[in-house]
Amino acid sequence: MTAANPVAIVSRPGTTYAAGGAPPFDPPNPVYAMVEALFRELSLDAARAGTPEWNPLGDLIRPGDRVIVKPNLVSSKNLHEKITGEKLWASSTHGALLRPVLDYALRAAGPRGSVRVVDSPVEGCEIEKVAGPLGIFAVIDHLRRGGADVDFVDLRYFRVAPYFALDDVRRGGLSMNLGLLVRTRLPGDPRGYRVVDLGDASAFSRKDAPPGERLRFHRSHYETPVPHHTRGKHEYSLPRTVLDADVVINLPKMKTHKKTGVTLALKSVIGVTNEKYWLPHFTAGDPSVGGDEFDRPRRLAERIEDKLSRFPLPGDHSLVARLARLGALPKVIDGSWEGNDTLWRTILDLNRILFFVDRDGVLRDEPVRRYLALVDGIVAGEGEGPLGATPVFAGTLVGGFDPGIVDATVAEEMGFDPAKIVMIREAWGMLPGGDVEARSVRRDGPRFNTKFRPPRSWPSLG
Repeated sequence: MTAANPVAIVSRPGTTYAAGGAPPFDPPNPVYAMVEALFRELSLDAARAGTPEWNPLGDLIRPGDRVIVKPNLVSSKNLHEKITGEKLWASSTHGALLRPVLDYALRAAGPRGSVRVVDSPVEGCEIEKVAGPLGIFAVIDHLRRGGADVDFVDLRYFRVAPYFALDDVRRGGLSMNLGLLVRTRLPGDPRGYRVVDLGDASAFSRKDAPPGERLRFHRSHYETPVPHHTRGKHEYSLPRTVLDADVVINLPKMKTHKKTGVTLALKSVIGVTNEKYWLPHFTAGDPSVGGDEFDRPRRLAERIEDKLSRFPLPGDHSLVARLARLGALPKVIDGSWEGNDTLWRTILDLNRILFFVDRDGVLRDEPVRRYLALVDGIVAGEGEGPLGATPVFAGTLVGGFDPGIVDATVAEEMGFDPAKIVMIREAWGMLPGGDVEARSVRRDGPRFNTKFRPPRSWPSLG
């Protein structure tokens, strides 16, 4: 790695995951070659590039290291819309991209090392309906059969399963949904979990932060964040598989997001915590009362509609009774707009933990893990992301070692001004040398020059 903060961009217009062939996506193929080109542009093991001894991730991973690879996997369902095919490609990391990353990570870690593909997706994600069609399980099974110490770990210890009497039944321009969301147990992280309290190091401890007693999560766990972010505490729960890692390879998607403008390397760390209900996503109310949950005061009918869309039941189950108007413009709820001044703080806190908190839960002054972000924009997403994103065939990968610097570069590739995205702007300087003006950007291939369409609730990015 060079002294400057390097970022690499590789573009191959027209390339899609189909070019990688069928699972397990054996090389040679164009997707595999794009990842290799990105490693070369980052000057990884430059002296041996092009030779059989090339070990690009050896600059990051030492023999015997514990490595986690974090894809971006989202729910396969959004009440109105099933996420399959190209829409799934636009929302989640594909196995064709994962394959070369695992091959080179395993080479660098050697027989004494281990590689774990990990994620803690949203509570309702049916992981087999996401990772399966994307070829992720097929890639891992193929490598395991070859003797590699690699596995997939769902970091969640529970998921919410839908049991619906009416599931997107369409009548009179409405989508009708009526049913239960039932909490079911999962094996969880085999290493267990640890609570980390950032205290004064939290972005919620700043003078401009909203008061802890008004921090909120969604619907059925509306006030759950409060005890974790009051009385001087700012605590998060992390799987020990994450805290025990020596190296993190982050594989986020290139897509828009209604709460944060974009969801890239920084936002992806929401998927490394097992207690999502603890995470402040917005501040109660609208701006007239100091909140960012809504963009304006809510009418009584709207408040009732919001309540019934996820009504808590005993046992941490929920009732859903929802009439959604098909084709209606999305309303600002749950902080889903550019006025959200809450979620970026949660995201930066989790990034601080990922880089600076050791396996014993102690916050250090210097990074304790080595890190690489590789943002997947081969098929990206624009518009009402993350779940409602429209596919964009950008044919682009962006990689680097500082998530704030990487995200600034990706935002520019998407046609956005990163300084207008508070999550990115506030991340500059989080890591040593994190000066966006001093970055060194190397490009292989033509720029994708079509501006992404931002969410409607982010007009400043238009």
